[in-house]
Amino acid sequence: MSETLFLLGCGTMQLPALNIARDMGWYVVAADGNPEAEGWNLCHQFLNIDLKDTPALISAARRTRESRGLDAVFTAGTDFSLAVARIAEALGLPGHSPRAAALATDKVLMRRRFRERGVPSPDFAEIGPDDDIAALCEGIRGPWVVKPVDSMGARGVVKIESRELLADALEEARGYSFSRRALVETLVEGPEYSLDALVEDGRLIRCGLADRHIFYPPCFIEMGHTIPSTLNQNDTDRIWNVFEMGIKALGFTRGAAKGDIRLSSSGPVVGEIAARLSGGYMSGWTYPYSSGIEPTRGALRLAAGLSASTPGPSKKLVCAEKALIGIEGTVQHLDGREEALELPGVKEVFLRYTPGMFLRFPRNNVEKAGNVIAVGVDFKEAEERSMAALRKLNLVLNPSDNRTGVFLDASEPFPPDAFNIENEVELSSFLNNLWAAHAPRPSRGFPAVPNDKIFVPPPPPSSITDYTGRSIADVLDILSSLGLLRLAENSNAVVLSDFWKALIKGGLPGGRWYLEHRS
Repeated sequence: MSETLFLLGCGTMQLPALNIARDMGWYVVAADGNPEAEGWNLCHQFLNIDLKDTPALISAARRTRESRGLDAVFTAGTDFSLAVARIAEALGLPGHSPRAAALATDKVLMRRRFRERGVPSPDFAEIGPDDDIAALCEGIRGPWVVKPVDSMGARGVVKIESRELLADALEEARGYSFSRRALVETLVEGPEYSLDALVEDGRLIRCGLADRHIFYPPCFIEMGHTIPSTLNQNDTDRIWNVFEMGIKALGFTRGAAKGDIRLSSSGPVVGEIAARLSGGYMSGWTYPYSSGIEPTRGALRLAAGLSASTPGPSKKLVCAEKALIGIEGTVQHLDGREEALELPGVKEVFLRYTPGMFLRFPRNNVEKAGNVIAVGVDFKEAEERSMAALRKLNLVLNPSDNRTGVFLDASEPFPPDAFNIENEVELSSFLNNLWAAHAPRPSRGFPAVPNDKIFVPPPPPSSITDYTGRSIADVLDILSSLGLLRLAENSNAVVLSDFWKALIKGGLPGGRWYLEHRS
């Protein structure tokens, strides 16, 4: 009889595990709290169980063992590596110990262990709702990062520059914590890297190091990653060595490990280490596409008590993942997937929103509208191909949803403008003079004009681009091709401050919403 796998999670991030397990001839039982999880039809048996209900998962795993045997329990890209460890312990299956998984799940326990074992990590303090923030933060140098103690995906994680803002940020972070706990730590400046590895009887098997592209403070939004990293060999080795120190400190002996590490001016500093493979398309997609190696296959084998048997690389490509982000509003449609997949080097396109769903500018890494993955022979080609794929995606917001107008009216620094005009002197002067004369409020909507179109003069030349790499001229051309406006060279063209504000703030979706909105 083939191996039987009990898999926690049946969504997008678990698709590689589902497909690889089936490819190896395994019988897959998967549990997920979402009865319509994307991979439900790929498993042999689907169980609709809340993944936070560990006793129910243990009972289901026992029933599986009694009915056909059970060889492995596994997850990837979820918060539930501790549940996996507890199931494995209860049923005598291979894997990280519950103690090791707990240390890797609870950031306070993790940092205490790192401090005890000399692993570089930020100064921190756990702060409860009734604690004295000033007293507990004494000696913790700012600026600070506030984060939930036990969550992933940068949910509730923010940079704080002023002590007066800590209390509200901590309360927000607790809302994303399973245990309603939050911590404050010193911000570590420097580029960030993601690492995946397998641990086989204490031996580390490296499975990829990627450059993370983090933007939009005070949040930490990963707009993509590129693998392999562009780091030099010396810094690469330093980061892997610190990662291995952290893995040993946590007590990982058999299973997967995922790390986020910053390279500060004083050396590598561990942000966190998790007892699982990564959840941001790296372990399941970008590393296999760049190297030909599937960490998930090795991790599944380890979970079943087998050797990882990870082969050497069969490819030497660069793979880039990029995120599509949106602005506030209701999705009318989000398409372009097939067109993007026809482009050279584009491997995957994930669209995460469907018509009728509410979208907003992301505050964390689970609120992005979509993702694309592309390969190239070098960094430049992979980046260009992934950005070209983003530009094929078409996000259109419902013009009757006034929340989009409220977003476009806003002048706060976050969420940021789609086009940052700050350093474009001529364009900035053109727009600021216009807005000084006619205070913009895009939520008013596009007024009725002859032919129901707007005639606009082209703005001064500019090299700035939006989130997808589109220039202002590109967006104007697209809106013109849709019949929503016409470009005009003459001085009689209509100059609407509301339109330009909508375009600068919201990019193509914002400009289109304004032209289609009727107040």
